[in-house]
Amino acid sequence: MTRSCPVSPEGAGVPSNSMASSLVFLPFRIVYVPTTWVGRAVAWFADGYREGTAIERALIFPSWAVLRLVFLVGCGLAHVLHAAGCRALPQ
Repeated sequence: MTRSCPVSPEGAGVPSNSMASSLVFLPFRIVYVPTTWVGRAVAWFADGYREGTAIERALIFPSWAVLRLVFLVGCGLAHVLHAAGCRALPQ
């Protein structure tokens, strides 16, 4: 889901300080990790929905819909933060 940033601090003439790149991508990681957990919950609910009875489906669908929306927003925000982190690294 994530791809490596095309600009690396080592190739840009900046001393190899992994602390700087770690701090640049910290907001991305703070959003990305919980988003993956939510994505796993969405997949788990989807499996239960496919195998459930009509009553179980009625109970699962609202939770799945809310978590799916949270996942989509988190995924979009993670991509925005990753792009910002790539731009923040020295060129």
